Amino acid sequence: MARSKASTSIVRASRRWPPARRAVVLAAWLVSAGANADVLLTEGTNLSVDTASDGRIAIDLLGGVWVVPKYGGEARAIAGELHPASRPRWSPDDTALVYQSSTSEGVGLRLFRLDTRRDEALSGTRHSDQHPDWHPDGERVVFSSARDGRGFDIWEMDLSTRLAWRLTHLAGNETEPAWSDDGRHLLYVHEHERQWSLVLRRHGQADEVLTTSGAPLAAPSWRPDGSLVSYLRHGEDGWSIWMTILSTPRVHRPLIEGEDFFLSPVAWLDRQRLLYAAGGHIRERRFDSWTSTDVPFRARVGQAAGYTMTTPPARELPAGNAHNGRTVIRASRLFDGRGSEYRRNVDIVIDGGRVAAIEPRAERPDGVLIDLGDITVLPGFVDAYAALPEAADVSLGPLLLGLGLMTMITDHPQAARLGGLWAGREVPGPRLLPAASLSDYEARDELPWLVSVRGDRAAGISQRAVVKRLQQRGVAVLAHGWRVALGSGAGLMLASDARPVSPGGRRYEDVRLAERSDDIRLVSGLADAGTADVDDVWRSRPGALIAPRRELAWRLPGIPDLSAAAPTLVLGSRPNGLPPGIALHAELRAMTAAGLSAAQALRAGGANAAAALGLAGEIGQIAAGASADLLMVDGDPLTDVRDALKIVAVVRNGRFYSLSGLLDLARAAENVE
Repeated sequence: MARSKASTSIVRASRRWPPARRAVVLAAWLVSAGANADVLLTEGTNLSVDTASDGRIAIDLLGGVWVVPKYGGEARAIAGELHPASRPRWSPDDTALVYQSSTSEGVGLRLFRLDTRRDEALSGTRHSDQHPDWHPDGERVVFSSARDGRGFDIWEMDLSTRLAWRLTHLAGNETEPAWSDDGRHLLYVHEHERQWSLVLRRHGQADEVLTTSGAPLAAPSWRPDGSLVSYLRHGEDGWSIWMTILSTPRVHRPLIEGEDFFLSPVAWLDRQRLLYAAGGHIRERRFDSWTSTDVPFRARVGQAAGYTMTTPPARELPAGNAHNGRTVIRASRLFDGRGSEYRRNVDIVIDGGRVAAIEPRAERPDGVLIDLGDITVLPGFVDAYAALPEAADVSLGPLLLGLGLMTMITDHPQAARLGGLWAGREVPGPRLLPAASLSDYEARDELPWLVSVRGDRAAGISQRAVVKRLQQRGVAVLAHGWRVALGSGAGLMLASDARPVSPGGRRYEDVRLAERSDDIRLVSGLADAGTADVDDVWRSRPGALIAPRRELAWRLPGIPDLSAAAPTLVLGSRPNGLPPGIALHAELRAMTAAGLSAAQALRAGGANAAAALGLAGEIGQIAAGASADLLMVDGDPLTDVRDALKIVAVVRNGRFYSLSGLLDLARAAENVE
């Protein structure tokens, strides 16, 4: 598609500008560009780089695989209906690419054959197979997998038979395998109890730990002559590329420092030249040089039209069976869901099911005063992307309230019936707001509060008009992947399938384009078997009654850093696969492990989620005019988010329920239909 000379000159000139100026001019150009103007990206966030023997470069950009010519230039997306793709790796004969594909259900491996244009699955998403690398014979692929449910191990697969076998089985996680060029020696990263090791397995010899660190190691690769290995090491100043020279004794030295490195293995062109990904670019460097140069690329990602978001209008919260009387909750500590500190010694005045005022403690001659002593009051939780078990019955409602879950968005077929029953006082439960997929939302009796969309960018473009109409009606649209988000204009993304910032906390052109602003909303979906202390939720009184203890699946090889995305992170528990309520508290723990403060995690499950649903000021916070959904906690959740589980009572629509009372209601309702 042709583009104007003016737009071409802007894109070319922008490469010479400082990043701040480039961001401003790019944003202005996107707004002013005509409907027929192509958008060309020259940067990527969290690129992975690999090189073919003829010098072509494979990168991942906006969830797709692109091929860049040897010396840079026009990047071409590989054709086909690819699943969300990352970390592409060339086959030894340059005829195929193996890559990992992420969905809300997990991560699996896929193979794209360039000669036949055929894309095929090598594995499903059940075992979180990832970090693929080729054996030099081209007939096998090595990868990391959590197939036994106890952590990641290194596995290998024969491509002709699809038979797989395990190569390592240590305590902890073994990830990111890399074969030497002669196929005799294996390199991988081992993490156990927050200690990372770079491990070398030489043919016929015992494993050797090359280096150990109390901070993460990642992305190992071999120099073609086998004389040294490179890897990324995290330190006080961020990530840097290190090398271990395989001499006797071993020598460890930094190789490249001071850049915003992406967690991708170095791609060695030969023993003297290497490629790596940093600062939004593909970078080339000679081994004996102190400087690097960019390998420029241009990726056409479609038209500028439609990339700006329409702010959805506020929606009206469905009416519940609110308490008509006046109640005062006396709080030693109040977290109102908006700030980061407590308000102390206040009275929360509730009238007609809503918060009327928050005032200093005083005599209260009218209404009912509830003073539970040294407690913390915080807003009821909102789960913006939740799942109810297929066999859920009415007795589940009080148990979910006992875990603090006040509002959940779900596509359960019985959501309307259960929500109606839970709106009453006899068997209270969360308010259920309907969700749907884009393909079947029209079949629902009422307008959904969330619609999910899947596919590639072309599928997103074809659905853009429908997505825009839904957003104009106040429906949140959740995209399963960058490409369909970019095409459709969806406003939500799964955090477990997207890295919105680089390891250094920066956004580059691709993410800024996909976000259409500096504030993208990410739905968490982070908890997996590596999330600490999830068993505590099952040991709680409501958790023990909701479901038997169940193992989380391993989905993520490490804990992502989402601290920079905290202001717009939204709690959504569905991807972790746990029962509702339990899944919510697992997400709170996973978010703090991912760099969020306790206050930020609580806001993700409160005010942030409410804003994403067009319910800002209605739920997820304690303020005058908001629905009176409150939790009373015997603990200090701003210091330790796990204390949010220590619920002693709740207020739902202005009605007070003790935890013991909720458990009694759940038992009494077990046979109610």
